[in-house]
Amino acid sequence: MKRFVRFSFLILVLILAVAALASCVKTEETPGGTTAAVTTDAVTTEKPAKYTIRLSVPASTSIHTASQAKYLTERDPDKASTYAKGVEELSRPEPIRLSWRISESASGRISSYVVRIGTKADLSDAREATVSGNKTVYEFYNPMIGTTYYWNVTALDDEGDASASKIASFETEEQGPRNLYVDGITNVRDLGGWKTVDGGRIRQGLLFRGGQLTINYGTDVVISREGIRTMKEDLGIKGEIDLRESKAAGDGNENGGLTATVLGEGVAYYSCSMLWNDSLGEKSLSRIKDIFAILADENNYPLYFHCRIGTDRTGLVAWLVNALCGVSENDLWRDYLFSNFGYIESARTKSKIENRYVKDIKEMPGDTFADKTYNYLKTTLQVPEADLDAVIRIMKEPAK
Repeated sequence: MKRFVRFSFLILVLILAVAALASCVKTEETPGGTTAAVTTDAVTTEKPAKYTIRLSVPASTSIHTASQAKYLTERDPDKASTYAKGVEELSRPEPIRLSWRISESASGRISSYVVRIGTKADLSDAREATVSGNKTVYEFYNPMIGTTYYWNVTALDDEGDASASKIASFETEEQGPRNLYVDGITNVRDLGGWKTVDGGRIRQGLLFRGGQLTINYGTDVVISREGIRTMKEDLGIKGEIDLRESKAAGDGNENGGLTATVLGEGVAYYSCSMLWNDSLGEKSLSRIKDIFAILADENNYPLYFHCRIGTDRTGLVAWLVNALCGVSENDLWRDYLFSNFGYIESARTKSKIENRYVKDIKEMPGDTFADKTYNYLKTTLQVPEADLDAVIRIMKEPAK
């Protein structure tokens, strides 16, 4: 009898121990990927993923449209007008299309998907986007070029449970330019991504060029709310350099008298007035010194600079920055002439600038085009060496 009581007591202890363990948090890996935490009676537990989500490799990792891609393979950059003549909006990129499949048992039960994308393998820097539960594709706009991205997808069902995929990766193509989609604006792209002749690269995500954010000679906003969100949240813009004429500078009133950016709080506004009908002349070139003073302060980045259509005055600044940092002359032309894909009202060719500042740069002393540009900015435009050196340090990734 005593033996039976002792045995019964041991059984009771084992039952209590199993019950205690069952109340603890448990993590399991399932074929569907990670698990999802749920809370019941104030106790957090882990539930196995209900569904299996399989990610597909993107069919293309190029951001360029078919016509853009064809132009970028042309040996002669001056053939841009063969593909685009500046009279319609063709400057926007293609998205990277990310797709996935979910197990059949999930049919009709998924309320939404959360797509996370980042450049770190653990997704610690990831941005999130929500997709409707009846879709299994997400269009990822404005990735950096030549960059490895990591991503996963989490399905949220009608019972509030989450099932996540494993993390996958893809690498975007390296071909520049990194043209961008900012709703409401034409001809937008990153100065970064171009390779330099010494094996380096221009840093992406720091300096952006494009068209106006407000109408000329007025204050009506051109950029949409979604465009503003892209500028502030996705690109992280901290300052706007407006190259349009300013009445305050004694020129015209092209910028409508703006004293603050329409991008909202936290974004600085710099008016650097350049004459639209003399964008390559002496008065406009004299403003380059002021512009480089802004570019020399790394606390100002990321920056967006523009004139009206983001081609001539904007093209001048873009050319000088990338030439200074060592981008090849061929790629400088290709970037300048890529503006033909934007709505710029007429086509541009080499003849527009080759006998103006490009010619002046080539006549300067120096072993390389970058050296000549440095000397042109220093001696002709009176930009301090300290500012030039700072811009190179900020914008240029050294050769690996």
